[in-house]
Amino acid sequence: MTQLAVAGLDKSFGAHQVLCGLDLDVPAGSLTAILGPSGSGKTTLLRVLAGFEHADAGTVRIGSALADGPGVFLPPERRRIGYVPQEGSLFPHLTVAANVAFGLSRRKWGRERRGKRCAELLESVGLGGLDRRYPHQLSGGQQQRVALARALVIKPDVLLLDEPLSNLDAKLREEMQVELRRLLQNVGATAIFVTHDQDEALTMSDRVAVMNKGRIEQLAEPRELYSRPASLFALNFVGLSTRIAGTVVGSQDGKVEVDTRVGRLSAMGSFIAGSPVVVAARPEHLRPGAALAANSVAGRVRSIVFQGSRTLVDVDAGAGESLLAELSGRDAAMPRVDEEIRLTWPVSETFAFPAEARA
Repeated sequence: MTQLAVAGLDKSFGAHQVLCGLDLDVPAGSLTAILGPSGSGKTTLLRVLAGFEHADAGTVRIGSALADGPGVFLPPERRRIGYVPQEGSLFPHLTVAANVAFGLSRRKWGRERRGKRCAELLESVGLGGLDRRYPHQLSGGQQQRVALARALVIKPDVLLLDEPLSNLDAKLREEMQVELRRLLQNVGATAIFVTHDQDEALTMSDRVAVMNKGRIEQLAEPRELYSRPASLFALNFVGLSTRIAGTVVGSQDGKVEVDTRVGRLSAMGSFIAGSPVVVAARPEHLRPGAALAANSVAGRVRSIVFQGSRTLVDVDAGAGESLLAELSGRDAAMPRVDEEIRLTWPVSETFAFPAEARA
């Protein structure tokens, strides 16, 4: 069941078009990440969904109700939307309980009913017993959970979160990614959250929508997005990769042969001969080995970066091209800087994209 549906959404500010024919369907009970660089339209999309901005064209449906479209515009208070801004925006002069109950007070709930609902929400987000504290008496993670409880207290049809963890330190942010996902799943919320952090998007979401220049480049489950990117932009924005420019010399059965400055490579894709492409592969698929695989390139180790569970090896392949391999502690022989090395990788994990999109 679709809880929120966006079709053909346009939004401009003056001569600058921010959203361009954007489409998005959000299933009930799912957590969808909107991932993209600054200026891609992420926050504007959230504001249009919340009713803070009116779309220039297209439609927004929440459940079966039209919230924004030709001749229709429901204001925020009539949309049953929960909204958590980037800073959380708690009222510093109100207690935790009063902050959470704020939305219920405006809906004229009685005191007893408000108190019961607030207690339920605070318990569900792990803040039971802290109802009389003030925001300055809470940690950053606790403040974020209060903001979440305040948004959930009205039982919204859709919960919107705008970079909810961006103001936390790195360690707390990692902890809250898992915690926030668990909390949202426990209450069965349909949620959309904006982020520019790829790790956050992959960790927290059921699906990730990659935005670029006001459009969604790809909407997919995290694993599919990482392993099967639909565009070079999606590949570049989510995870690391090796990218080598070349020209297609042949194509058959969904595979292409590409001449590059470091030799002939094979990749998944369908292009006519003569097409300029970029051949790409994820670093975990590049392994030290003999020249037996279809894709095999030699070079000199330029740098080695230890990152705990993995080690990244940057190899200068000559002619201005480089390879990035990811090795683990289980690899028997770790190369050294300036060492000659040959890397091989499978055709099934190599993809060709149009070269004009190279980044």
